[in-house]
Amino acid sequence: MTASSVAGVNRFTPAVVLLGVRHHGPGSARGVVAALDRYEPDRILIEGPRDADPLIPLVGASGMEPPVALLAYREQDPKVSAFWPFAAFSPEWSALRYAVRRGIEVGFCDLPAAASLVWDRDGKGDAGAGADGESDRDQAGDGPDPIARLAEAAGYGDSEAWWEDVVEHRDTGGEPFAAFAAIADAMAAVREGQPTPPRDALREAHMRSVLRAALADGAKRVAVICGAYHVPALSGIGDGRDAEPLPAAADDALLARIPKPTKANATALTWVPWTHSRLSYYSGYGAGIGSPGWYQHLFETGDHVTERWLVMVAELLRAERHPVSSAHLIEATRLAESLAALRGRPTPGLAELTEATIAVLCEGREEPLGLISRELVVGEILGSVPSGVPTVPLAADLAREAKRLRLPRAATDKQYDLDLRNPNDLGRSKLFHRLGLLGVDWAVGVGSRSTGTFRESWQVAWEPMFEVRLVEAAVWGTTVQAAATAKALDSAAQTETLGSLTVLVERCLTADLPDAVDPLIARLQNRAALDTDIADLATALPPLANILRYGDVRGTRADGLTTVVNGIAVRIAIGLPPACVAVDDDAARALAPALGKVHAAIEILDDTAIREPWKQALRQVADLGGAGANGLLVGRATRLLRDAGAFGAEDVATRMGRALSRGAEPPEAAGWLEGFLAGSGLVLAHDRTLLRLIDHWLAGLEADRFEQVLPLLRRTFATFTEPERRTIGDRAAHLGDAEGAADSSEAALPTGIAADWVAAALPTMHLLLTGQTLPTSSPLEPAP
Repeated sequence: MTASSVAGVNRFTPAVVLLGVRHHGPGSARGVVAALDRYEPDRILIEGPRDADPLIPLVGASGMEPPVALLAYREQDPKVSAFWPFAAFSPEWSALRYAVRRGIEVGFCDLPAAASLVWDRDGKGDAGAGADGESDRDQAGDGPDPIARLAEAAGYGDSEAWWEDVVEHRDTGGEPFAAFAAIADAMAAVREGQPTPPRDALREAHMRSVLRAALADGAKRVAVICGAYHVPALSGIGDGRDAEPLPAAADDALLARIPKPTKANATALTWVPWTHSRLSYYSGYGAGIGSPGWYQHLFETGDHVTERWLVMVAELLRAERHPVSSAHLIEATRLAESLAALRGRPTPGLAELTEATIAVLCEGREEPLGLISRELVVGEILGSVPSGVPTVPLAADLAREAKRLRLPRAATDKQYDLDLRNPNDLGRSKLFHRLGLLGVDWAVGVGSRSTGTFRESWQVAWEPMFEVRLVEAAVWGTTVQAAATAKALDSAAQTETLGSLTVLVERCLTADLPDAVDPLIARLQNRAALDTDIADLATALPPLANILRYGDVRGTRADGLTTVVNGIAVRIAIGLPPACVAVDDDAARALAPALGKVHAAIEILDDTAIREPWKQALRQVADLGGAGANGLLVGRATRLLRDAGAFGAEDVATRMGRALSRGAEPPEAAGWLEGFLAGSGLVLAHDRTLLRLIDHWLAGLEADRFEQVLPLLRRTFATFTEPERRTIGDRAAHLGDAEGAADSSEAALPTGIAADWVAAALPTMHLLLTGQTLPTSSPLEPAP
């Protein structure tokens, strides 16, 4: 059909009207509805996957609220999937709603989704279109963007601004077909002499075949809503005056290349919720819509678009305690309109409104723009679909669990602070952990999620991609619990390291998956019995100890875990001393942090049967200085024993003096210091003897050796906090003073009234900390 016949629809009734649109264009959506009202079609065809026709009646169902998307996925390989999104302001959605509400026969006319998942853009093979759908580029097809070319010809540097001025903001004056006729003519000029990309040629052949079939079926007035780029390829069908671009036989030859449906490529389709932010993606019908909230405003606002937008901005800023007055709004409106007039635009667009907002409402500050963009320009909205929409059993079970636990799906972030002593909060925690095992990260833990606390914090936000992940995870089971259990057991079979298996056991316990825990513990015990790598064993012990210590917080069962933990702890104690000998620096730096974690784990278990062998092992490592052991590990063992009270100040000073003696190589001595001081420099801030030893060692180094050691020491001291570094510097500056010369163990005791206060409080403090009364020989015993 020619542009003239479209424009002349009032003079005669053509068999076919082609309405070329911009996907997700609010002006196009309004124009489509107005054109349909004028044309009164008896059949409507819409660009979209042909095999989704059975899902169209759900468009009018209760609970169907855009943004939504058609999801197609290969049943035997759900990762091969595609989306076709629709917003409230999408012309295709407006046409679907129009047809369903009026009982007009409607269908899609593009390639079936099954073909889209099989064919790539060139129509030569497996598309693997991915979870973001076909990159159909809207009006542009697969070649150069025609909209950009038209905008450039009109003197616009921004194709978005050109389209808004020409289509979105233009007043049609009650003639809805004029804009469509102009677009059709422009696209015909752009495509003239240009080859059609192979994928577009295949799609357009399918659209023509569906259109011919509709006419052959008896349709008298057919309205076709498609991307403006495709209009020239469909012109002439149903109009006896113009020849068709390609005869039916040629189209049939092209379409014969589409692979036949098989069990291997069988495709399922459904509706899923979508979000405004996902509409901004350059894929499917996303088309790079960076301002869906603004487009929603254009679509829903009949008049005073500029004023109403600035009022919403002002309300948002006022809620965030930004002072915005009525005078601000008046001046911002004037500025936006003046900018539009200077730029030759019919009305202010988002660019002009943003500049007016910064200059007037924000008084030159750009900081609030992030808030405005998030809340208004994007205006994050999560659509919904009715309960009758086809779905996999796993997704249905998640919906039931979410409803039971009062967890509504929302696109915006919401933080849940859970108290695990509350049954509903405990249920939420289990659900979040189970979904995490399935790769559906609806909730992401915030801060510590240790099993040793009654509190958990989660950041929760629903993403459309989770629909695909649920389909992918459906192979593991029909309920979230069963699927997470099966997935965990499969992951365990693929796990090669003891540490990874331990983490998996911990995750299954926090997710309360009893059918997975017992087999995993048995596997863990077998793996631990065969593992000879001390680093692996040291990595595995802390989370297991944490489970034993705090597992009762969740009421989880971990039968048999005590035997595993005790066995690993004893094996670490036996193997640690030899593992510290002949170790390079990289391996030592990997093992040293694990020593601290193992030490803390054994301390919280408070079991003498494993604590004493561990301390003995640390003592053996601390005594290995100069015997081929890595200095970093020797220093770390010394520090752990010092903090545990096994080494006194004199023991530590003796070992440090030996490690920093003239006979020790400077790098080895620096390694010892790094291990001893790792994580905290408080020991130097309070023990002048140790600080003096380091000072004397550094002062005695020759220049070349000092330069060799300096980077190592810098790395160590860089881990200290600023107050620690400041205190150490102050202490070092006064090492030569009389006060500094005194041994730290001879710290002056309080005198006078202060001594009486301390002496009065000391018996109570001693009783609280030790459970025993203070000996009468205490130096701070109250005076009679």
